[in-house]
Amino acid sequence: MTKLRTRRRNAYRQNKIPLRLFIIAILLAIINTAKAQSQPQLQPLKPSNHTKNVAVIVSSSTFYHNYRHSANALTVYQSLKTHGGFTDDNIILMLADEIACNAKNPFKDSIYPMGSHNLDIYSQAQVDYTGNDVTVDNFFRVLLGRHEKYTPAHQRLHNIDSDTNLFIYTTGHGGDGFFKFRDVEDYTTKDLRGVFEQLQIMKRFRSILYLSDTCQAFTTAPNTREENADSTLGVLKNVYTIASSLKNENSYAHHSDSNIGHSVIDRYVFHFVTFMGGFYESRQWWLKMHEISLKDAMVNSMYDTRGKPKLAANVGWSDLGCRDRMESVPLSDFFVMKNGIADHRDDGDGLDVDMDMDMVLIEDAVDFGRGWDRGASYIAKD
Repeated sequence: MTKLRTRRRNAYRQNKIPLRLFIIAILLAIINTAKAQSQPQLQPLKPSNHTKNVAVIVSSSTFYHNYRHSANALTVYQSLKTHGGFTDDNIILMLADEIACNAKNPFKDSIYPMGSHNLDIYSQAQVDYTGNDVTVDNFFRVLLGRHEKYTPAHQRLHNIDSDTNLFIYTTGHGGDGFFKFRDVEDYTTKDLRGVFEQLQIMKRFRSILYLSDTCQAFTTAPNTREENADSTLGVLKNVYTIASSLKNENSYAHHSDSNIGHSVIDRYVFHFVTFMGGFYESRQWWLKMHEISLKDAMVNSMYDTRGKPKLAANVGWSDLGCRDRMESVPLSDFFVMKNGIADHRDDGDGLDVDMDMDMVLIEDAVDFGRGWDRGASYIAKD
């Protein structure tokens, strides 16, 4: 009897470990299934459609202390050209104050976003609008193609139609529902919405990426539920908005330079460029823009692994009314220009000129310790 009990006890012990492992495996499977169901299921990236791209880049600030805004715009401009294959024929660059030529600039004809004697991003730039020509009226005329009769060719966008992807970057000073130009005028969210509606009616774009880099930047988003509800046109289609701050949040500089005497670049652009691979050469994500989504490159990258914002502000974004979700649209749709697209344009004198098309892009960063302890507001989407 004792021997029988011993054999039964040994058999139980032999089967006990596999039984425990089986129970643990079931529990792990249940936990993993619950986690998978709680996480959003991202769509695969759509094939890139960047066969016809244009960009409008605006720095609307004047005075030397706004050095960083010119640096932001020029960084985006040089990024499009260096990494995206854009040419000046496909970019309109507006600098309200050419800081490189400012009498206070100790490094004439140069702008250094990473500090003095690093990388000059001004020397090869073609500025299309500067000084008093950087106005709300001219900005809207560029988008709509409604120019004065003798506006030169380099101040116009060309080859714009329903197959065009339009990238718009604005940097400067703004507030709740407005963006300032040269401290003398501004456009409101309603103004911008009206222009985008005209573009939609005129079929001057396939998709738009509107990137606003200023204080309370997301308050100028033209494709929110509120703006759609107030419009007789209804939902604005295929306009993506990304903004470097939400309502009641500020946009901050990333670092300053003692020789230059001011902040030299804002946080959003700095962190975007750093994430993509840096300022100096094509590497990391710059070489794989067709493999990363707008959402990952321009929104998610602005948060660290703990979910803490790198900007001392939260990134606002909206893809409301868009054919594809932002997480499924490759960055290359707006940042890469394919070569070899013939363009027939009017040079302002009635002459047609043939040319090939090309383009480029970039981003910002800077903080002086403000805002990190502010109550959290989450990524905006609507």
